[in-house]
Amino acid sequence: MRKKSRHHTQSLSLDSLVDIVSNNVGILIILAVFTALFALHQGEQGNASATDKTSVEPPPVKLEIPWAHPTAKNPVYFLIHKNRILHLDLRDFYSQLAQQDVNPEKLPLTIFQPGFSTRLFPVTSHVYCLEFLPEPQAGETWLEAREPGSHLNAALQRFPGEKFYAFFWVTGDSFELFRDVRKKLNEKNMEVGWKPSLNTANPEICNGFDASNTFQPQ
Repeated sequence: MRKKSRHHTQSLSLDSLVDIVSNNVGILIILAVFTALFALHQGEQGNASATDKTSVEPPPVKLEIPWAHPTAKNPVYFLIHKNRILHLDLRDFYSQLAQQDVNPEKLPLTIFQPGFSTRLFPVTSHVYCLEFLPEPQAGETWLEAREPGSHLNAALQRFPGEKFYAFFWVTGDSFELFRDVRKKLNEKNMEVGWKPSLNTANPEICNGFDASNTFQPQ
């Protein structure tokens, strides 16, 4: 009777041990599943946050600072007014000027050219100025200037960026047009300088007055 009772007791103890181990293994499996689900959930939230952060951040902005700098290149002059682009070509002016007997006592002298006229006048005995007087509707619109045979494209072909830079007078009604033109010239590796101009004022160039620092590319 004692042997039977002892065997029965050992059998019960072994069964209990198996139950305990089984329960512990089950709990560990459940914990592992919950841990995996929690980690997956956290990863999805992290990815969503990173995506949201990336989409919210604005793209970097390139700042263009117009620092004027000296150059050995020669200027080519333009006027942008009333949303029109006018090339102030001085070749015809100098050609006509060379054919005349210029007497300082007979100045000012005005020479007419297509779309504008150029006035030569003295300021002092050593300082002379050229004043450009554009006609009201002279110049090209941006649509016309982009055509292959436009005056702007012809000027860019005659005056390449390796030897010349473009200088603009820009009136207050034409700043947006000037930005478009400047972008086009920069794409063609041509430097650009400019200065604002009043609608009621005519552009002019003078020798002296530190003129070399006044008209520079930027």
